[in-house]
Amino acid sequence: MTVFEYVMLLVSVVLSLGIARVLEGHAHLLKAGQEVRWSSTYLLWLLLIFLCHIDLWASLWFLRTAAVWTLPSLLATLVSAMTLFYAAVLSIPERVGGEGIDLWDFHMANRQRYVGALGVYLILGIILNSFVLGGDFAAANITTATPGLILVALAIFLSHRWVQIITPILLVVLFGTYFAQYFPSFSA
Repeated sequence: MTVFEYVMLLVSVVLSLGIARVLEGHAHLLKAGQEVRWSSTYLLWLLLIFLCHIDLWASLWFLRTAAVWTLPSLLATLVSAMTLFYAAVLSIPERVGGEGIDLWDFHMANRQRYVGALGVYLILGIILNSFVLGGDFAAANITTATPGLILVALAIFLSHRWVQIITPILLVVLFGTYFAQYFPSFSA
């Protein structure tokens, strides 16, 4: 096995756990049915957490030919995956004794935790783009990561309803554009 395969295996396990947590949490909310008051804002943040998992996994594919992995690049990659796992866990409300869940209220009370984890992921993404991935991905810092970090900061620090509604919409558009630009296709 190559160093890339070992790194990808470890990171894929952590990312898989995070994706499973998002999917499992959403499934439990669906099962709760009438006991859940849904929020499109919350669901957009959940979608963003899922997309960030896919982003890291797909971004690492471009490192498949790297012959050398430094300890800082390995740690930045692993901590990025761990940060997304924490975002996934923190974004899912815990139901206690069949209580109802208002996802808007949950978002407002807990957004600083899971949106903050996405902010840390974006900071680590800037580091990975600049020092590990390089090339075209360094430009993604200007077009995607930095504007995304600004939007995340707004969502964390400003509780105004419209800020909370607009920031995940803009982030979904931003990430959609990013995916279309940087991941048009994968090849061996």
